[in-house]
Amino acid sequence: MDNETDHRAVWLITGAAGALGSALVRRLSETAECIALDRDEPGLNALHDELCRNGQSPPALMPLDLARAGPDDHARLAESIDEAFGRVDVLVHNAASFRALRPLLNQPPGEWMDSLQTGLTGPFLLTAALLPLMARASAPVIVFVNHHHCMEHPGNWGAYGIAQAGRRHMQRVLSEEAGRRGPRVIEVDPGAFFSRLYTSAWPATSPRDIASAADAAERVLDAILKQLGSAERA
Repeated sequence: MDNETDHRAVWLITGAAGALGSALVRRLSETAECIALDRDEPGLNALHDELCRNGQSPPALMPLDLARAGPDDHARLAESIDEAFGRVDVLVHNAASFRALRPLLNQPPGEWMDSLQTGLTGPFLLTAALLPLMARASAPVIVFVNHHHCMEHPGNWGAYGIAQAGRRHMQRVLSEEAGRRGPRVIEVDPGAFFSRLYTSAWPATSPRDIASAADAAERVLDAILKQLGSAERA
């Protein structure tokens, strides 16, 4: 770990190859040390190459499938991050798995498992594995990116919506248990933005109809900083 890493905040973003995750990495690339985690390794590589071509600082790539990774996989991930960075300042739980709107009991079991593992069990295991590294940060933050729409209108959102509801409760539990000495645990809703997940639910949507992922990333970062009471960006 070098001196530059010592004074730049270390952000880990899950779902980093997706629309919002990659937009967050792009936005943070010059002001923070980014760790980009996703199961889509080609997507991570493409993001890395794009940032290099644009003269931006590329993230550290951490390929990991949250739907299949167990405690040992997360422990190895934490060891790698410890060796490279020594701590994690901000953990952003952004990864999600959603295929299509359908009645809950019509959802294939494999789809159910993938959604819950990616959206709920994965964040639990990752948070537990990284908590010792976050304890070394001066003001650690855990962020759950949640979509309130599917909780307010739960029909046909299946396991994805159930995972979102579980994430909301997990945020509240962790926040209460952390108290003043633990990391700040917050929930952020990015609102509607154009992405593969959004068009899986509403296929006729055009990029002209709603906000871009870059706009959503700005909303997420602004919400984080607002809740932290900071006037400066990471």
